[in-house]
Amino acid sequence: DPEADRTWPTVYVIGGFPGNLRQAGMAKWMWGQTELGNESFIVYLEAESMTGHHVFADSPGNGPRGTALVTEFIPHLESSYPMQSDPDGRLLTGHSSGGWSSLWLQVSWPSFFGGPWSTAPDPVDFRDFQRINIYEEGANAFVDEEGERRPCGREGERTLIWYDDFVAMERVMGDGGQIRSFDWTFSPLGDDGRPRRLIDSVTGAVDPEVAEAWKAYDINLVLQERWEEIGPDLAGKIHVIAGGKDTFFLEGAAEKLAVTLDELGSDAEVIVV
Repeated sequence: DPEADRTWPTVYVIGGFPGNLRQAGMAKWMWGQTELGNESFIVYLEAESMTGHHVFADSPGNGPRGTALVTEFIPHLESSYPMQSDPDGRLLTGHSSGGWSSLWLQVSWPSFFGGPWSTAPDPVDFRDFQRINIYEEGANAFVDEEGERRPCGREGERTLIWYDDFVAMERVMGDGGQIRSFDWTFSPLGDDGRPRRLIDSVTGAVDPEVAEAWKAYDINLVLQERWEEIGPDLAGKIHVIAGGKDTFFLEGAAEKLAVTLDELGSDAEVIVV
């Protein structure tokens, strides 16, 4: 009711890879049919760029995506519509890459948002980056510790995608694919002005220097290192739901996050179904 003398909370929805506006209709279908459709604004945030899904993280490759959202775009919306302009009125949800985005925004701006409902998030612990421990000496994306070819996607027990095939496909296609988009988000820039690769696209070897730089975006590590500072502002806010046989092997990282949050004494809800 535009005449009502009140404000409404806002639910910010972030889609999975590639995160473009073509997915907005699904967000309206999912959330618009619930009570949220009458009791809140539902804002679908586009996350697709020429480099892939930028996940609303500030990064050398993609620029200050998160800062622009929090300090410019959301304040603009709140000045233009009767939106509730406090943390309780700024809620987040997203799936897959959008799930990672929603959790990252909450952790990065703990007092600005009122909570993420993050489903099947991209790896939230880089010790289990789709079953790869990127910090391990000699880590390789294409083969596991037993020398067996590493799967990247599955349907139940059936392998749909192999990691070496997936990276080879992106090597041909160029920027914009899922794996390369991680580099654009998490990696430092090389001498050519482009992000350094975590994974050698021919051998699968993980670059330890790049892996070290990725620690700044490892949500589990960030929570551990900043908990004393941000923990109080995250009380009652974090909700993460993952599938026990996630298509892209994302459940292991969620399980590690649950252990860490429990050890930190958090009341976060992390469920692996």
